[in-house]
Amino acid sequence: MSDGTSGGVHRADHRTNHRPTVRVYTGEREGALWLDLEAPGVGATLTVRLAPLGEVRQHGAKLNAGLGRILREHRGRVDAPVPADPEERARRNLVAAGDSLAALGAYGRAFLFDVLTDPQNDSRRLVEFLRTACPTWRVRSGEPPLIHVITRSDHVFPWELLPLFEPARPPRVRDQPELEQAALAFPGYAAVVERRDRDDVQWNLDLAGWDRLPLRMVYHAGYPGARQELDFFRGRGDQLRLEGPYPGDVGKPDAPSLAAQLCDPALGVDGSRGVPADQVLHFACDCEARPEDPDGHGYLLADEQRRELRVLLRELKSDLVEHWAAQGPGRVGTHRTDKPLVFLNACGTAVMDPHSAISLLQPFQRNGNRGVIGTSANIPDGTAAVMSRWFYTGLLTGSTVGQALHEAKWRLLQDRGSVLGLLYSLHGLAGMRITPVPVPARRRTGGSEDPDGRRGPAPDQP
Repeated sequence: MSDGTSGGVHRADHRTNHRPTVRVYTGEREGALWLDLEAPGVGATLTVRLAPLGEVRQHGAKLNAGLGRILREHRGRVDAPVPADPEERARRNLVAAGDSLAALGAYGRAFLFDVLTDPQNDSRRLVEFLRTACPTWRVRSGEPPLIHVITRSDHVFPWELLPLFEPARPPRVRDQPELEQAALAFPGYAAVVERRDRDDVQWNLDLAGWDRLPLRMVYHAGYPGARQELDFFRGRGDQLRLEGPYPGDVGKPDAPSLAAQLCDPALGVDGSRGVPADQVLHFACDCEARPEDPDGHGYLLADEQRRELRVLLRELKSDLVEHWAAQGPGRVGTHRTDKPLVFLNACGTAVMDPHSAISLLQPFQRNGNRGVIGTSANIPDGTAAVMSRWFYTGLLTGSTVGQALHEAKWRLLQDRGSVLGLLYSLHGLAGMRITPVPVPARRRTGGSEDPDGRRGPAPDQP
């Protein structure tokens, strides 16, 4: 099977740190979008024809409208009075998570009905293929299957959000084992999904942690969750070298632009040079992307005084081209192959359609960043902060990026009754990890650390 480029299958092997359980090649031909799947371990292949790309995008927008309803229900639970009884609180979270999964499954089945050209047969074939390729999909212990998707960023197929392992409507969830089984219907919980553009080059999978992990933060200080994320990073000073946050002072005219910092990860937020090159670039801000207003797409930031800085997507693209054109041999930041992993933790209220959400990732992908973690919608502020802390706690204790993101999704589901972890997707290789892992100056007791353990209740904590 070929992905339309020389090397086809071998390119996927070359870029993953271990053998994928499933490879998916997504592309357009004969006026339609196609999925070509391989399962190397069992020697199986499958080809599925979808609707034309424009129609797939339209139905993706409908799916996201359904996600919007789930988001509103989530916010309603957060705002509701919290039961004093811990058991009642846990029961409420359990039921809420089960109901959200059931609703998401219904939206996902409708999406498959609309985009599969032969839904009666192809829905069954997809389920059978994935179950055969991933025979341990029902088991939570051990390494989850890896689904490696080679696709253009605008070829949106929301693998994480579709009940492709078990499309049948689950019974009402009554306990944790039933919640786990309901969640494992979705690749976002049953597997690790990584996406790569077929034109990408190979990047270094090691996030350098020799003298702590260099991390740059870009934020909106008006969001309590963003400030709590900042506190979390500052509290890990024995493992993290924090640069920022940016913007430090919106009124400072000589501060480097966001584009300048993207092009040179060793440029300080104050314009100084020689800081350790970022290994991670973390955003905790509002992302604005409405299909009816493409000129308004962008990132809303704010400094400590809550003075806002709106970085429009079109202006960022323009600034990046200007910087790229100025970079020549020997110039600072030229064509680095170690540009940081980007975590775009979009916190806010707006629901974005998939195509608009993907557009916000493109500057980082075109800039040559090693990977991007992004969301298909703005996540409620407190939930985004909790997800971030669980992700970095895993990463700083030796997990790969894929493992840390996967476990954070499960923690959010099981501890908070929230399915919103499914909205996080990885555009890059899951095998990235900190090498070596910075050893904290003071050992924390109790095995793996709970990111909420040192500072009391986290946002949205019942």
